[in-house]
Amino acid sequence: MEIALSPALQRYVDDQVKSGRYLDAGEVTRAALRRMEAQGNARGLHFGAAGDEDMMAVAFLVLMDSAKSAQEDLKAIMAGVKAINAAKRALRALLARINRDVAANAGRGNEDRALDLSKGLGSMRAYHRVPLPQPDAEAPGGVRFVPTDLHPGRLARAADLDAIADELKGKLDSMSELGEMESLRLQMAMDRQSKMMSTLSNVLKKISDTGQSITQNMK
Repeated sequence: MEIALSPALQRYVDDQVKSGRYLDAGEVTRAALRRMEAQGNARGLHFGAAGDEDMMAVAFLVLMDSAKSAQEDLKAIMAGVKAINAAKRALRALLARINRDVAANAGRGNEDRALDLSKGLGSMRAYHRVPLPQPDAEAPGGVRFVPTDLHPGRLARAADLDAIADELKGKLDSMSELGEMESLRLQMAMDRQSKMMSTLSNVLKKISDTGQSITQNMK
């Protein structure tokens, strides 16, 4: 798990490493978490060494930073899922129009007369510059439209339309698979966030309980 620390917290961790008590930042964090758990379970006992209160605070702040990072990841994945779903809807709409052209020309052979494209995209030119939808969370509505030539050269046969429809169906299937993977990532991220919030709640309670025990022992 990668954690981004605030400047003040990073300086504190760096100072602990420079003091020679710890080898690296990871050891500082692990030590803080272990001490936090031990002190939370041993209520009523005094802290063992100077600065232990700060170590507990470090553990809590590290978890807070982790929760913030997890929330940002969750938002990014959710935006990605929405973008994929929006692109799929746009691609289905495009495919429906092309399928109308496919149906209008079904059963045609290799006649010289032009294809009837009036039921779908409307013209030969439209097939050479189709706004093909791509998922893009940064784009308006989550979709970026890329001008695409669906059939370089002249559309002459009904089979050409069939090939275009099949290719777009393949793109739609690939997009659906991507959406399923992102949905799984979203569920995993939501589970991690739920566990993180539960951990934060438990840590906050331990800090509160420890503080009360110290106050009572000072009376």
